[in-house]
Amino acid sequence: MRFKIHFEMSGRKQVLPLNYQYPISAWIYKILAEADEEFTRILHDEGYLLENGKTFKLFTFSKLSFPKKTWKILPGTDRMQVWSRNVWLTVSFQLPEQCEKFVVGLFKEQKVFIGDKISGIQMEVANIEVIDVNIPESSTVKLKTISPIVMGLQTEKDKNEQYINPVHKEYKRLFLTNLVEKHKAAGNDYNDIDKLNFRIKKLYPKTELQTIKAFTPEETKVRGYHYEFELTAPKDIILTGLNAGFGSMNSVGFGYCEVVEGKIKDNR
Repeated sequence: MRFKIHFEMSGRKQVLPLNYQYPISAWIYKILAEADEEFTRILHDEGYLLENGKTFKLFTFSKLSFPKKTWKILPGTDRMQVWSRNVWLTVSFQLPEQCEKFVVGLFKEQKVFIGDKISGIQMEVANIEVIDVNIPESSTVKLKTISPIVMGLQTEKDKNEQYINPVHKEYKRLFLTNLVEKHKAAGNDYNDIDKLNFRIKKLYPKTELQTIKAFTPEETKVRGYHYEFELTAPKDIILTGLNAGFGSMNSVGFGYCEVVEGKIKDNR
């Protein structure tokens, strides 16, 4: 399920760090923490647990959107100046339909500061719109990244995770394995990963490097990639990717995608 959250701002000039994904993630977690104990336990404290002990936080979100001519990048900095009165953000959850009204109630009339120790913007939730996710009946769907997809590969040498390029030989396998594990983590049973297919249609030269937990001892830089791709899979698995995000680090705002309009060959 997806929610488009509309915010109001004062219209006065404020300065937002370009590395704003982690503050948004922290705000979403804070709102979820105000939920009842059962909801919080599933999504925040425990996540969806697989047999191997791995957990997923099954939500993601888009970039902040501002009206045209209400913002600009400050040259030579990692900041943007904003003087808009309206901002919007889409948040996507892999949750049962009965949670819809509950989630809307959580975010209603909330106030939030998005920024870091240097600067940020103050916003207030004006209204929340439920967005329908429409998937073509075809088993092959074309999608595009709205926020970059991150894919990590743990190396044998140093046991550290490296962020790999979509042209890496292991990328397709990792992409599909990650998607199936999310689908299982949400309580579904699926083991026919060989019947799935992932193919990049257009790789954009633009990549994004986000700093997570800026100005703290835990500061980390994460690189993601933008592209259009075709995914062949059962409809419910495609929906899992759209709701929970594709790739890794979804709860920090990576892997948010949308369906591209147009006919795609049905491979059934």
